Amino acid sequence: MAATLVVKEKDDQEKTLEIGEKIVTQYIQDFRESNGLTDESAWAQWMADNALNPADVRSQVISYYKDELLLDAAAGMYDVTVSEEEVQESLQEIKGQFESDEAYQEALSATGMSEEEYIEKVLEPNALQTKLAEAVEADQGGNVDTDAQALSMAQSMESVLDGSRRSSHILFSNEDEATAADVAEQLKDGSLSWDDAVAQYSVDEYTKESGGDNGWNSVSTFVEAYNNALVELNKDDISDPVTSEYGIHIIKCTDVFTVPEGGITSLDQLPTEIVDALRLQVENASSDTFTAWFTEFSQNAQLTINDMPEGLPYNVDMSAYEAADTNETPGGDQVADGSQPETGDEAAVTEEEPKDTTPEDTEGGQGEPVDDGQSAGEGQSADAADAAPTQEGDGGADAADAAPTQEGDEGADVPAE
Repeated sequence: MAATLVVKEKDDQEKTLEIGEKIVTQYIQDFRESNGLTDESAWAQWMADNALNPADVRSQVISYYKDELLLDAAAGMYDVTVSEEEVQESLQEIKGQFESDEAYQEALSATGMSEEEYIEKVLEPNALQTKLAEAVEADQGGNVDTDAQALSMAQSMESVLDGSRRSSHILFSNEDEATAADVAEQLKDGSLSWDDAVAQYSVDEYTKESGGDNGWNSVSTFVEAYNNALVELNKDDISDPVTSEYGIHIIKCTDVFTVPEGGITSLDQLPTEIVDALRLQVENASSDTFTAWFTEFSQNAQLTINDMPEGLPYNVDMSAYEAADTNETPGGDQVADGSQPETGDEAAVTEEEPKDTTPEDTEGGQGEPVDDGQSAGEGQSADAADAAPTQEGDGGADAADAAPTQEGDEGADVPAE
């Protein structure tokens, strides 16, 4: 055994799990082969460049398997399983983010995994953790009356919600001042309809299909120039061209919400989109129950790493090797943690939106693509080859945060497969 892991179950009974030396060795050898590090000198230099030695590599891989075992053990405690149908449904949702199957296959290829590996290493753990979180929250008294809490939140935000404005915009590039001015003039004199103007002129592909809709300013954060112009508009008013870092906007106020006399007493009084945003915030807050539980569960687990045996094929002499220039990226060390493929269109979208953030952008669905091209995971890196083990202490909870991007990680982790 390379290591043993003792976990405490719900009844405080202890369960001992084992991590075999053979699986750790195979894992490392597979990584070496997939990254062209089968030569001992190349392997030794790679470790030196990344401030690692064979014992460090072994410990990281053991830690990776520890996190897998913790998630599986927790799921077993709550009798949580994931069906093939649920996994396939998640896969289809991800494929739907791409314009074509060719685009999906290209993005998948960039992760260094086949679809079968992607399902095994990303989708199944993500789905398992999502269901586990629901079970833990129910068991820990985390059954939240979402609507009641959303109403309470709305009542505490009455001053913010009062006078909320929903808006649409037409976005032009910064070089199109003359065109923007001309379009604004035609909109105001009625010679050009709003929908036609959006379809013909807006360069914001993200909002174009919905008539330029940007939602409500009370539950979205707009850049200052945009918001300052919007709050001066009444319903159906159209602004003069407004310049922000995203380009030139023509803004239309499409709705205004006023808090009823006597205050907010029911969610039915609020626009649907605001209610949805409040519910999402409540749901995101309730997920802290699982995070706290899993952190405690992980901290209570006892990992014992046995002495490293002699004769392991990756345990090479490194005395003659020094790290390369730290300004250079070591070859072959950039690896991925089983991240979801990124859609290029979505990554570009936010550069053209007037919003800085929205409630939907924060703590979104686990394992789903993120529009800004940034990693959604906090405990794992997303690089270029095989799945990287999470550092000890992160716990299996990171599995559900696998992100759709390929980001460089300066070689601190050894990749898992």
